[in-house]
Amino acid sequence: MVVSNAHSNIRVTSTDSQPENTGPSIGRPVKIFVEAHGCTQNYGEARLMQEALAGQGHALVTTEGDADAHVLVTCTVVETTERNMIRRMTELAAYDKPLIIAGCMAAAQRQRVLDTVPRAKLLPPRKWPQIVELLDSGTACGERSADIESQSFGWHDAIIPIEQGCVGRCTYCITRVARGRVASYPVDTIIEQVRRSVDRGMKEIKLTGQDTGAYGLDAGTNLAALLRAVDGLAGKFRVRVGMADPLTVYPIVDELVEAYGSEKIFKFLHLPVQSGDDAILEAMRREYNVAQFEDIVHTFRRAYPRITLSTDVIVGFPGEDDDQFGKTMELIERIRPDIVNVTRFSPRVGTPAARMPNPIVGWRVKERSRQLTWMRFEIAQQIHEAFVGEEVEVLLTEPGKESTVLARTPEYRQVVLAGPLPLGAFAPVRIEAARATDLRGTLLGVPTEFPQSSSAA
Repeated sequence: MVVSNAHSNIRVTSTDSQPENTGPSIGRPVKIFVEAHGCTQNYGEARLMQEALAGQGHALVTTEGDADAHVLVTCTVVETTERNMIRRMTELAAYDKPLIIAGCMAAAQRQRVLDTVPRAKLLPPRKWPQIVELLDSGTACGERSADIESQSFGWHDAIIPIEQGCVGRCTYCITRVARGRVASYPVDTIIEQVRRSVDRGMKEIKLTGQDTGAYGLDAGTNLAALLRAVDGLAGKFRVRVGMADPLTVYPIVDELVEAYGSEKIFKFLHLPVQSGDDAILEAMRREYNVAQFEDIVHTFRRAYPRITLSTDVIVGFPGEDDDQFGKTMELIERIRPDIVNVTRFSPRVGTPAARMPNPIVGWRVKERSRQLTWMRFEIAQQIHEAFVGEEVEVLLTEPGKESTVLARTPEYRQVVLAGPLPLGAFAPVRIEAARATDLRGTLLGVPTEFPQSSSAA
């Protein structure tokens, strides 16, 4: 995932061509520390910024104290995260070095950021390609960017943003304020980024966006067409599709299921339901109902019975009574997702839900969260136990704890193996044990690394 020229390869929808500049400039090659928080899309955009900066002759450092400038890519999805971001930007500002605040807070909570770190420069999500101008670079020769394509940044996967924004109007979401309406990156740009990533030895490709199911709605195409184009690249690699909203998946579900037929696509579906009660979904303004969500799940499972289903649930939404929470528990028990990301409702200033009546008392929200989490882990444990004894090919993706290596099955289930093993290789393993969060396996043969060739088939 390389950006050799951040301005020509990414289409940024913005009426303002200038980044917000409230702090001192640099104007020379410097050492830069970049730190990202939050969703996979934030991490992908942080990587693109690093590549663009390195392409202009800046040095990237991994220790904040060694840096001449700092870039913080922020998340503000819930209040706890916002507090952590405020603390972190305050810590970085204490170095008295140029500081850029990027990501969602730079757009959705601009004044909050400036009140905290008045000297910082702000870089909203859609303006990330302007990171180079914001640091007043351009001091290195233009050919330098070509060398960066072969430079190793120490990443074991490629994170490729495919779109910005969403079509939803969720009453609780502040991220929509930050990222706005859908703006898709061109198919050719994405395919070129995948091709380059595979040529550089990347085997795990993560396509990400605020809502990947919304891809192409502004450009006369869709996510299924993009996946078919990715499948047209040669080489052995795997693609994980990021979160897709039921609202945008439902109209294209049959086409999307067909596109998932490629062996290059992990059989992994992240489909957030948020509630099992239609009245709560309506109050959230999710614009689909429980039956439509279940229809999507059943359609995918008919085609891919082993698919890994991940979903998200918000507990304690204003007005949620015990019966409505009970319907959410019943839905989770009925569809049995492999993963449930449970979030306690957090009122975000400026969103309609923050002003809704009948807030749920904190202790009750925590109790509902505990109940759902307990069920989620019990279901995951039962699902994983069914895989014990199986032999399967996995992709070795990243280092684990205590000299282990993490791998992924074709359904993106995580397998923990004893290391060291070569990352980016495929290997046969036997599943020996199961936990709610992962599987444990043993190697059956020598890992295989494939030629780095990804010419269009």
